[in-house]
Amino acid sequence: MAGGPPVGRRCPGGSAGGLRLGFYRDLAVGAAPDGAETWGTPGAFALGASVGAPPDLFSAEGQVWNLPPPIPLVQEATAGAAFAELLAANMRHAGLLRVDHVMGLNRLFWVPNGASGRDGAYVRAPFDILLARLLLESQRAGVAVVGEDLGTVPEGFRERLADAGILSYRVLWFEREGDRFRDPVRWPANAAACVSTHDLPTLAGWWTGADITEKRSLGLLTDTASVEARAARRLEKCVLLDQVAAAGLLPAADFPAEDGELDDAVAAAIHAFVAAAPSALMLAQADDLAGEGEAVNLPGTDRERPNWRRRLFSDLDALLSSDRGRAILSACAQGRTSSSPCSD
Repeated sequence: MAGGPPVGRRCPGGSAGGLRLGFYRDLAVGAAPDGAETWGTPGAFALGASVGAPPDLFSAEGQVWNLPPPIPLVQEATAGAAFAELLAANMRHAGLLRVDHVMGLNRLFWVPNGASGRDGAYVRAPFDILLARLLLESQRAGVAVVGEDLGTVPEGFRERLADAGILSYRVLWFEREGDRFRDPVRWPANAAACVSTHDLPTLAGWWTGADITEKRSLGLLTDTASVEARAARRLEKCVLLDQVAAAGLLPAADFPAEDGELDDAVAAAIHAFVAAAPSALMLAQADDLAGEGEAVNLPGTDRERPNWRRRLFSDLDALLSSDRGRAILSACAQGRTSSSPCSD
């Protein structure tokens, strides 16, 4: 619940099944324009626009997610009642809830239908009302909340969430200080730490540049931009390896070839690097345990690739007992033993 991670106590198969927190559910940033939520609440969504994101380092053209934004005046007039119902439904069987693009509590980037992410603008949401609803439903359900605060974050927004006990979302790829990665030991305690997410390249994919290859094939990068991205990635890999080695997590003898595949030792060392963060939670992706090179999702695409439709080739038992899976989980467990008061 807001104020710190609880023991999941309303989750079937949760604490009774040996899980300390229970299911970790995800609340999407919006609903499909032809979905039940939009159909069942006429007048509550702006059907002539879509939620998206402005141009940034992640997407030079901005993003359009093809999700109609909720109308702030309706949210304010109803005191966020629809949002509260949505939260209650998603928290019913959870111990943790991740709120996708949590900046939507404060503002959303609206893009007119048919326009690009370069043509949008921010529209304010009734922040105090929506935040109060989130905290109330969290307390009622006994569910901790993780706010996905990645991207363009309003000034002072993270501080408001921290004051409310909502965990920040800290991802290795975005934690930078100039050309270096921010040392995880200085990441915030009130956070969920991870190497990557479902919206970003997998660790293996990042290592080989598979995400750059895919973006070029989809026309999201030019030839010139692709060459520049690969040069930047080689530098990032060298910097990360140096920092991981300096932390005593990877002997020089285990350094991989510059353009080689990611091996188990390096994958484990990078996870151990992040596991040293004092953050309340640390997350490891199933895709990284499986050594997948292709990301589950690429924001801003729809029919161009099979987002959310790719299945892992390993079942759960095989995933957890594989050499890669055991190496990563062992590294995470060892790092968490000394870094977090909430570690198992």
